[in-house]
Amino acid sequence: MSIKPKCDKCGKELTEFGGILFGPPNRNSKVKKHHLCRKCYKKIAAEL
Repeated sequence: MSIKPKCDKCGKELTEFGGILFGPPNRNSKVKKHHLCRKCYKKIAAEL
């Protein structure tokens, strides 16, 4: 069985490499990782 990641913003399956967004660490030094498709990545990057 292959891994089929989905974009955490729009929910569509990733058919090509997109981006990964890491959140800030919490008190236990754990971070949240969000997978993004290229379209959602471009939208988020444009806001930075």
